[in-house]
Amino acid sequence: MVTQKTKKQLERDAHEERASRLAYIGTLASGLAHEIRSPLNAMKLNLELLREDLEAVTEPKREEFARRLDRITREVDGLQQLLTEFLSFAKPPKLEALPTDVNQLLLEMAQFIAPACEKRHIQIVTDFAKEFYPVPLDQNQFGRGVIINLLTNAMEQIGEQGTIVLRTRETPEFVEIAVEDNGGGVSKENEGRIFEIFFSTKEHGTGLGLAIARRIVQEHGGELLLENHPGQGAAFIIRLPKSKILEFSR
Repeated sequence: MVTQKTKKQLERDAHEERASRLAYIGTLASGLAHEIRSPLNAMKLNLELLREDLEAVTEPKREEFARRLDRITREVDGLQQLLTEFLSFAKPPKLEALPTDVNQLLLEMAQFIAPACEKRHIQIVTDFAKEFYPVPLDQNQFGRGVIINLLTNAMEQIGEQGTIVLRTRETPEFVEIAVEDNGGGVSKENEGRIFEIFFSTKEHGTGLGLAIARRIVQEHGGELLLENHPGQGAAFIIRLPKSKILEFSR
């Protein structure tokens, strides 16, 4: 039988190995980002200069020329966004955890994304536990890297007309945050891949949003889970163990 001390040692060794591996990936990512970002910036500058010269293009070709410039600009912007998101995954900044009113943070993130939801006729509903005690969180990383990613994912899954529910609850062992939507859920064949880096079912998706969200949650000592109901909707559950919260806040 494995003793409690041995279990803790195994967990510590696994955590250290994972941290070492991710640090190596982060170092590689930084070097790669530097090599890629410079030519991308040069491409963007040259595209802007070409756009300034559009008037010099003869009228029959001007419209086609403008369309091609727009297409190339979108591709460059997409690559820059992919690079930024990959760096966020591979080499995130160090956590700066502060006691956080979770319900208030969720409200602020919901207000941030509300205009985009209103355009799609999507309603955001809250169902918060009362007297939720402060939880140590890096408010910027957790708010934008986790909650905004999950809300955006829910909004895009719904498409038009639907409901997103933000829930919080407390159990004897966990603090839980749920982002639920009625957008049809995840197909059975994709359930096991939903958190994979670069995996996306969206036409212009980078496949990094959920991977980033999961990593940030793990850095906070918690886990991010999918509760799926194919054909109906899905919920992403953030579960923060109270034991980890107490340890993290010392």
